Amino acid sequence: MTRLLRVVTTFHSGRLLAGLLFTAIFSLAAVPPLDPDLWWHLANGRLLSFPVSFPHTDLYSFTATGHVWVMHEWLSDLMMYGLFTLGGLPLLVVVFAAIVTAGGVVLYLLLRRAGLHPTASVALTLMGILAGSTAWGARPQVLNVLFTAALVLGLQAYHTGRLRAWWLTPFLWLWANLHSAFLVGVIITALFLFGEMIDSWRTGAAPVPPRLRALALALLAGIGLSVINPYGIETLLFPLGTLTSPLIQNNIQEWASPDFHTLPGQLLEALIFIVILGLATGRVRARTSEWLWALALLYLALSSQRQVPLFVLAAAPLIGRCGQAVIGWLGDLHDLRAPSLTVPQAGSDMRERVAFRWSPPSFGGTRSSPVLGFVNLAILLVVGAGMIAYRAFPSVEPAHQAAAIAATFPVKTTDAVQRLGLGSSLRVFNYYDYGGYLLWRLYPSGGRVFIDGRVEVYGPQVFRDYLSINYSSNDWRTLLVRYDPNVILLPKGHPLVDVLRRDQSWHELAEDSVSVAFRATDMAQ
Repeated sequence: MTRLLRVVTTFHSGRLLAGLLFTAIFSLAAVPPLDPDLWWHLANGRLLSFPVSFPHTDLYSFTATGHVWVMHEWLSDLMMYGLFTLGGLPLLVVVFAAIVTAGGVVLYLLLRRAGLHPTASVALTLMGILAGSTAWGARPQVLNVLFTAALVLGLQAYHTGRLRAWWLTPFLWLWANLHSAFLVGVIITALFLFGEMIDSWRTGAAPVPPRLRALALALLAGIGLSVINPYGIETLLFPLGTLTSPLIQNNIQEWASPDFHTLPGQLLEALIFIVILGLATGRVRARTSEWLWALALLYLALSSQRQVPLFVLAAAPLIGRCGQAVIGWLGDLHDLRAPSLTVPQAGSDMRERVAFRWSPPSFGGTRSSPVLGFVNLAILLVVGAGMIAYRAFPSVEPAHQAAAIAATFPVKTTDAVQRLGLGSSLRVFNYYDYGGYLLWRLYPSGGRVFIDGRVEVYGPQVFRDYLSINYSSNDWRTLLVRYDPNVILLPKGHPLVDVLRRDQSWHELAEDSVSVAFRATDMAQ
């Protein structure tokens, strides 16, 4: 009872605001399982759950047979399939929403540690999380958010002597087996080392203190250990091919630069402007490594919107310092305009200035009355439950999920294709976003797709040919004859649908609310 009373009496308005923030993040991040790549990740996990060797060439398509396949996310795929077998798609939605929320918690902590006011930290946390919302969903990429957050926290703890260097080696190895973007972690750590060396040199200390040498050795050991995976050094080389492919960069939305006409893009702009304005005040003091993190990850974020969440986390220390500098500058302007209303300073450091007169206290040991604590806790429970019920629950409720999936993917037309019973002779020319769903449904019986989200497996030629057919280029019929599919599955509004309906070489097999399936005429019954 005493412990409960202590919790209640310390549940001040600052904790209420943070609790509402994290509940809101979870509710927003619990998006329906509609990512096109989800299905081939589950198919990979299903493949690995049986006692077979790791595939090194493509198995799912009839266009990339024999092409090299580096399943760099193998451990993530296996984990996702394990969660799917335990709790289906609802459990996947909950787990990945929780991962996004954990990233939000770390972002808040990083901003607070940078000296940013609690209320401003809540606002910038929400802005940062929403700026990276294009990457939400049940997908391995979200794990990069969690690992980047953990790495930045870990390096901060190492800087203050609260963590030893050895943790980095197994951390990088685990990350490398979950996703090839662990190279971002290598970059962040290398920049940390370089920045700390510069700061040591500036202060007249040894250029490379022993503690930095230990971390450098741990980094090298982590890179070396990362090749211990089913695909060896190919896991390290894989991202280079994707990052240097103009075809992928120009045609895959998540690899494109942020769209600054959308809310996530505009929030990213706002964060960048806060940094610029904070620097303009001349009040920002940050470690060299924090500058390097922000600059390097900003380049990645501006090159590809899928990297925005990683930028927000890596740049959080600098964003927090710049945000507080702006608050202090605005406070000084207010003091100059209304000197009689100035707020007493708690100390000489401008970060201790009270910036918002209406804002809640910080997360310290601040106590409120038991009555106010109970009221705050009740507000969190009621409002939080409302947010989850309104936003998150529909995404995990099976009937809502099934309806959302049927409104996005070719569920009924795939049923019709399966009823053909073609087995391994089934070759489907499919719309790009349908590839993952189709191989999830058709591969167990031997069916093959034209393309799916694993663009790197198909290579530039197959992808170009797909684009030529999809956009009805001059040679699309020639290409279609050459690849010789016996089923075509496209969205209802696709330009080729009307063309195929008039083409005697194809017979309409089935139609549902989102798609149309055709089969070759010589298969018609």
